[in-house]
Amino acid sequence: MAVPPFFRSQKDRAPAGAAMSGPEAEHRVVQVIVEAIMDHRVAPGARLIERELAIASGASRSAIRNGLMRLAHAGLVELSPNKGASIAMCSPDEARQIFDARIVIETAAVKKLAGTIREGELERLRAFVEDERKAYERGRMEDARHLSRRFHVLLAEMAGNDVLTGVIRDLINRQPLLSWSRPETEPRFCGNHAHSEIVEAIASRDGERAAHLNMEHLRALERELGADRAAAMQELRSAQAADGPDGNARQADESPVVD
Repeated sequence: MAVPPFFRSQKDRAPAGAAMSGPEAEHRVVQVIVEAIMDHRVAPGARLIERELAIASGASRSAIRNGLMRLAHAGLVELSPNKGASIAMCSPDEARQIFDARIVIETAAVKKLAGTIREGELERLRAFVEDERKAYERGRMEDARHLSRRFHVLLAEMAGNDVLTGVIRDLINRQPLLSWSRPETEPRFCGNHAHSEIVEAIASRDGERAAHLNMEHLRALERELGADRAAAMQELRSAQAADGPDGNARQADESPVVD
């Protein structure tokens, strides 16, 4: 039996005795969907099935809908009166806007951090980048991807601006929507070397260089995600052509979340 995308395994369930409604339940709904997106267990455009979300989150129908509204506001979910809820799909233009926004915001954060970083923070950054390197080297792709994304949030946190940190986190959460890479796929792009160079520029108090390196790094990532998306779309078209018009139809008992 196939494992639903909101479970890492069949054992994943909401904690016993967890509230079925209210902010705690809504947070669990958000968490299971965001984790599935970040781990590439669910693809852009995939319909969200209420039964699967209820089992994974232990949340009521109202909590599921409120959680989906929060995700829609963050740009991760699309809500349609006719089609229900689905994972958002980002167009190439939206992808460009996301990376443009990241560059503007992260440039400000990196420059500030270069002027204020303390020795203990610098040691933490270097240790973090080393952990990321080891994760890629040892083939722990899920951990490596998580650390690569977390690196940019960590820079913003150290710069001391909670608002910018929140915006950067939201933009990074949308990153998997820009490509359809599968979790087991070994990434061609690894930003660990760039991260190390950024840290050393910050250590040298060279905010301009650190910001420039970060910009080049993000543009390279943008190009790689665009290439992944194009390849995945070609695979999808080929699969749909082979399956015919009903090839991807869901079973009748898998009801989408509807408004």
